[in-house]
Amino acid sequence: MQPYYFSFRSIYPYLGDLAAAAEITLLLSLLAIVLSVAIGSGIALMRRSTSRLLRFFAGLYVEVMRNTPLLVILYIVYFALPQLGLRLSSFNAALIGLTLNSAGYMAEIIRAGLVAVPSGQFEAAFSQGFTRVQLYRHIILPQVFRTIYAPLGNQFIAVILASSLASAVAVEEVASWMQTVGSSSFRFFETFIIAAVVYLVLCQIVNLGRIAIGRWLFRQPEAYR
Repeated sequence: MQPYYFSFRSIYPYLGDLAAAAEITLLLSLLAIVLSVAIGSGIALMRRSTSRLLRFFAGLYVEVMRNTPLLVILYIVYFALPQLGLRLSSFNAALIGLTLNSAGYMAEIIRAGLVAVPSGQFEAAFSQGFTRVQLYRHIILPQVFRTIYAPLGNQFIAVILASSLASAVAVEEVASWMQTVGSSSFRFFETFIIAAVVYLVLCQIVNLGRIAIGRWLFRQPEAYR
């Protein structure tokens, strides 16, 4: 067996494409997390509804999304939906798949934040004449956001890592770059190392940003590490 010699020279010409791939990874992840927060918030409220039907469908959504592999969801959106007449670009299909999957986890994060608010605050607010909208806007949501802030950042990192599966539906992000360059240069080890470093850097940037914003918002940095 011949010894393996590391050489990154053959990968240098592809580094420009890597920057574009990292940009796509960040954009895809950011859009997915924003949309999943919106959908997850609705699902979380449905799970706390007085309607059994709403609670049932919200619970069903969460269970399906949290117990179905993301790759299967991406394949359904990208390959199966066109058979029903709905054709999506690779990016849009990946965005929908990531959003639907992440929303299942986000709903549970937000629901946990809602459960953490003492029920007496709801009763006190209603007794003071607050409407439900005023209650959530001025009393509940600020507390929920403080509670879920750290898990929200962790979910963002999870979405960045999960976005690597978007290469399976032809999105030209970091994992796709890794596969393409590895096949072209035959330097798979070096290419995989570079891709791993890129994901590590992206996740650390998000994590450090989360901590910095937490310090500014809450003035208690030790609680958000």
